[in-house]
Amino acid sequence: MGAPQGFSRRTTAVVSLDGGLTPAVRTANPFLNLPGGRLLEPIGASLGAASFLGEGLTVNFLNRPLPQSHQYSIDIQRSLPGNVLLEVGYTGNQLRKLPISVALNVIPAAELGRRLPTGAIDTAYYTTRIPNPMAGLIPANAALNGATIPRQNLLVPFPQFSSLTLANVPIGRQRYDALHVKATKRMSHGLTFLASYTLGKTLEQVNLLNAQDFVLNDPKRTPLAKLHANELDTPHKIAVTGVFDLPFGRNKPWGASWSGPLNALLGGWQLNWHFHYMIGWVLDYPNAKQVRPGSAELSKSERTMARWFNTSLWDDPATGRRVPVQEAFTLRDFPLRFGDVRVPNYHNWDASMSKYFYLHEDLRLQFRFEMVNAMNRPWFRSPAGGYNNVASAAFGQLSPVQSNLPRFIKLALHLMW
Repeated sequence: MGAPQGFSRRTTAVVSLDGGLTPAVRTANPFLNLPGGRLLEPIGASLGAASFLGEGLTVNFLNRPLPQSHQYSIDIQRSLPGNVLLEVGYTGNQLRKLPISVALNVIPAAELGRRLPTGAIDTAYYTTRIPNPMAGLIPANAALNGATIPRQNLLVPFPQFSSLTLANVPIGRQRYDALHVKATKRMSHGLTFLASYTLGKTLEQVNLLNAQDFVLNDPKRTPLAKLHANELDTPHKIAVTGVFDLPFGRNKPWGASWSGPLNALLGGWQLNWHFHYMIGWVLDYPNAKQVRPGSAELSKSERTMARWFNTSLWDDPATGRRVPVQEAFTLRDFPLRFGDVRVPNYHNWDASMSKYFYLHEDLRLQFRFEMVNAMNRPWFRSPAGGYNNVASAAFGQLSPVQSNLPRFIKLALHLMW
């Protein structure tokens, strides 16, 4: 389906003409700086290439095929004593031609990194206002229509638009490889269980290190950053689910001759459990380059909520102060995500006990005692806001908001007939 530009139009108020220093409108009419002081009307295709001048525009990559998924697997099964079935297998999945979005209106790499003799970035070169060749030609955006304009606005490939995004570019890739081990026990002697372990890795290439890396005339040549897939790359997973009929009561190994009251109290209980363990996924890398090399991962004994990774790698040894964020008008030359710093691991037990009381013929009463997160183990999977911002007081911290349920206990009676 094509984009609705021209036939469905959004109006963005121009509220300042000097980068937000002073307001240029009042609440009585926030669209005062637009043509006629009114909302923009849909124009259809009547203006051709002159459509949407001064606006932010998103266009679709035209020759975009459907994504491709190549899946393959191999499994070996073996029956073991005790009615246990063991299964070992490998699973792979390669995704190609995944759609990604790319910002086109960026300052070319050749124009970035201009510095003063002191070594500092020459910010004034980019922000100085110069004569505007588009003056009076872009009435829909007063910030681009004036007699002068910041030089950085004219350095982008399409200065007549406030922004330009190319969507659905089919160059993204993702790969998943995993070893699976599963043991299944069929019900015998009152016990059945399913235990599984997965050793896997999910890598993706759907991000550009810098928007300037995009090769417009041949997108397939665009270098993409190879990263651990966020929230998908969990190297180790363990899950164990089971049901056990306790061997006490009538027709059981112990207590087969119990009297009615004793059997009603102690016999016929069933235990259910589910255990789930999972390694956490990687975190985004901070917005500045490390001063010292090395892994930011801390040992288990060193990690705390207030210092989840080694933030000292971003402390300047010469001054003892935190390094500044990446300089404006420069290219990023450090990772987008960590390779080894991950959110806390997930570790959870759910358990329940139940028993049926046979009241009369088909009339049964079931009692259940259930515990969710039986060990009351909290999971703080969310980083604090600003955790990857070296200028933030929350740098390197986790959010104290628990992501899983606290211990939850429930007693229930179910009458069935």
